[in-house]
Amino acid sequence: MKTSYRFSKDWLLSLSSSPPDKRIEYKDTEIKYLRAVHHPSGKVKLSIYKCPTGQSKAVRVAIPFSVNHEMPSVQRIRSEANKILVQLDQGINPNDRKITTQSLTLQKALDNYLDGSNNTERVITNWRNSIESHLQKWLNTPLQELCSAKKLFATHRLIMNNISQHNNARGLSGDGGIGANEVMKKLRRILNFNRALDRSLNLPTWPAEELGNSGLKMWVEQKPRTRRIHREEFPIFWKALNNLVCPIQKSFFTFLLLTGCRSSEAKQLTVEDINLQRWTVTFKDTKNGLDHTLPLTETLKQLIQERICESADGRLFSLSEPKAITKHIKRKSGLHITPHDLRRTFAGVAEVAGIGSTIKKNLLNHLSGRDVTDDYTGYTDIDDLREALEGIEQKVMGFIDTRQKQHL
Repeated sequence: MKTSYRFSKDWLLSLSSSPPDKRIEYKDTEIKYLRAVHHPSGKVKLSIYKCPTGQSKAVRVAIPFSVNHEMPSVQRIRSEANKILVQLDQGINPNDRKITTQSLTLQKALDNYLDGSNNTERVITNWRNSIESHLQKWLNTPLQELCSAKKLFATHRLIMNNISQHNNARGLSGDGGIGANEVMKKLRRILNFNRALDRSLNLPTWPAEELGNSGLKMWVEQKPRTRRIHREEFPIFWKALNNLVCPIQKSFFTFLLLTGCRSSEAKQLTVEDINLQRWTVTFKDTKNGLDHTLPLTETLKQLIQERICESADGRLFSLSEPKAITKHIKRKSGLHITPHDLRRTFAGVAEVAGIGSTIKKNLLNHLSGRDVTDDYTGYTDIDDLREALEGIEQKVMGFIDTRQKQHL
């Protein structure tokens, strides 16, 4: 019987559909050390059979992919085979390293990633809370055991159900799918980081193809949010905003609408972040790790002066939870507007006002999508930003019915 074939996915699947009378081992004609062992049970197991450099006996190293309809492409299998061959050529027997892999728990892998990252403290805290909360029962589990396709799929669905139950208990919407997606994306990055950190750990690759569109379909579809204040809603929103009892809440949402800044960054502002000579505000330690300075329009100057005079602790917006403002406005107007909806609204109004993409990026403190053109347009003068903010503010006020306009 011929035992040498050029391995293909269809050929391997055809093997598994017809059990042999006895064990048969096939060799790949492209990588001669790549083997497919066909067992009487019908199972086909992939491995590398080769003698490590400096040793006298060949070893068999299993390739961590099952032969079934969810298996990855043969190109990926050969890629994994070549990684094993590199170790064998270096005199390393990957089988001897498995005990090391078993000792790398999820907790240790998380610590490795966070210690090696250059993320801000806020991001690091978010990561630790997310993993240690949603994956608490697996923290002492070897990372290798957690990262099989079936285990990941089951874990994703469990997290999704837990978040959904938590939301239902608090009267919130959401099936937990997006939250579960975010946890698993973090886990994927932890795995990839630790694989890159120490190849000798022989950690598995993330089973992307098994969990992708052609496999278990783990990911829940996550459509980008587009909610914002529409032109005809501005008078209703403005009236509800001005009818808020708490002046800090009113000032906070007004500030977000007219600057487009992130809620978390505005909440951190203190009196020291305001330059009264140049009339600018500086957001410290923003999402991209950089400080971000914006000029203040006349309307914003008045708002900031009032907040400075009324601040008792040095903070401009002493708020514990902005969600309360969303609830108050919805109760008064029927509009559900969150802080980030105001940021999207700001970006949309900037588009209507004819603000160029470079200045809009500067206003929103976006660094993604940088290209060569950015190197030419580059620096934007503070006066250009002030002019853009004034144009956006003018558009916003134009959308508000004259009868609803009030002093800030």
